[in-house]
Amino acid sequence: MLAIWIYKRVLLLLIAYGGVLVSLSLFPNVPIWAVSSFLGEILFSPFKLLVAIILFISGFLAYSLFVRDVVIIWKTSYSVPFHMPRMFFVIAACLSWIHLFLYNGIGAFIVLGLALWYGIMDVGIR
Repeated sequence: MLAIWIYKRVLLLLIAYGGVLVSLSLFPNVPIWAVSSFLGEILFSPFKLLVAIILFISGFLAYSLFVRDVVIIWKTSYSVPFHMPRMFFVIAACLSWIHLFLYNGIGAFIVLGLALWYGIMDVGIR
């Protein structure tokens, strides 16, 4: 049972980190004041933008599960199954966030904000 759980968490971490990293590299890198360049990027490569958006959404949704784990671990009113492996994967997710901040700070900040927002909403602790 623990092996399946660890396998799922490794896949989630790979989806989160890989999806966000690839999406940040696929987004158009034009200055915000150059509206014509941005529109040109969107009009002439819509598939690239679509892939970037899908990877971005899947990445922050996968990161939100790690945020949910942090909230569940800190909630001490009941016992948490797989406490130590959860902590390991939360630390690994934090390390991947640090690398994303070094790679692209604004994009990583947006991912972190959306993951925190959705992860805290998704907890549903009674």
